[in-house]
Amino acid sequence: MIGDGADPVGRAEREVRGLFADDHALDRAIRWAKDVLAQDGLDPAAQQLRAMRALRRADRRLSLVSARYLVNASSGRANPRPSSRRNPLLR
Repeated sequence: MIGDGADPVGRAEREVRGLFADDHALDRAIRWAKDVLAQDGLDPAAQQLRAMRALRRADRRLSLVSARYLVNASSGRANPRPSSRRNPLLR
């Protein structure tokens, strides 16, 4: 649904924590993603789509949101949280 207030970064973090269930789930998931991408010879900053496909092939449980989160984290890019300001057209 459009404008339901969903936080894609929060959703991705919850999914990743569910897949790598322990206290350091996000760190371990990012390390795993870096290893997978290094084995495939992919640069997550330059080849985002291929990197997401490689991660999802390595673990079919990853959603697109989680794969994108891991690609951004692997490349050192920040995963921006959506702003709390809503589009006035969606009110």
